[in-house]
Amino acid sequence: MPETIKNSGGGAILHPQPPSATDAQLFGGSLSRNEWTLRGSRSRLFVLSSGTGDLVTARRRQPLAAPLIIWLPAGESATLALEAGADGGMLAIPDQTLGAAMPAGAVFAQVRDTISRPILGQRLSLAASRQILATVRLIAEEISGALPGGEEVIRHHLSLLLIALWRLAAPVGDAPKPSPRVIVRSFVQLVDLHVRDHWTVPDYAVALGVTPDRLNTAIKRATGRTPLDFIHGRLVAEAVILLEGSSLQIAEIADALGFTDAAYFSRFFKRVAGVSPRTHRAGPRQKRLATDTSYAAWP
Repeated sequence: MPETIKNSGGGAILHPQPPSATDAQLFGGSLSRNEWTLRGSRSRLFVLSSGTGDLVTARRRQPLAAPLIIWLPAGESATLALEAGADGGMLAIPDQTLGAAMPAGAVFAQVRDTISRPILGQRLSLAASRQILATVRLIAEEISGALPGGEEVIRHHLSLLLIALWRLAAPVGDAPKPSPRVIVRSFVQLVDLHVRDHWTVPDYAVALGVTPDRLNTAIKRATGRTPLDFIHGRLVAEAVILLEGSSLQIAEIADALGFTDAAYFSRFFKRVAGVSPRTHRAGPRQKRLATDTSYAAWP
């Protein structure tokens, strides 16, 4: 489904953007009612610092009164109508950017669980709304400025926003333990992000907020393999991509994958893949490793 961000009012227009792009816009000062039809493949955040309106989803109509925040995960459709004079800002975030901005550490699983569900008109303080709006403004400036390092700056701002969103939506009391399915999916995402950092299984367990034993049980039940087996397979899959798709030397590939010693990398690759990196590059290509550890193959 194509991306759609349609504004039917007289205020600032949120122009349609490619689904692969992050978009940040500020709106306000309109003398007439504004209405947006939202659908597509990007997640969206709206922060309203002043004004009123309505949010209509497939399930309900939600009256809005600032200050508040709205979060719509990718795939959710809604119509947002704001009365004249409303002020605020919005973000449209593709999944790839959202995944890269996910905070590591013990809050990873909780933040991921929070952003997987819509947040419709969550009330917040005026100070909080202004702070979030200021962050949206900074992201908008980075997008329009196209300065060196802009993507990193945007990623860090988004990470802080995701933590703020989790804090606003988190229930009082202890957070529920993540289900085995959530553990598996979150583990795979973290491995994609940190496989070249050579995290240990306990490192991943801490980031997911579970014990190493619980992580091991969830992964083995879902895949028949241990977390360490999956990490090693994913690391070798990364090596295969570089061996088959680049002219880098073996030592350069080892360095790119976080190995401090090229000889150790070669022994590791041969132990997991069955052949040395040099032999693999010279021989038939082994597609099994790349597909066996892809995210799409997981539940």
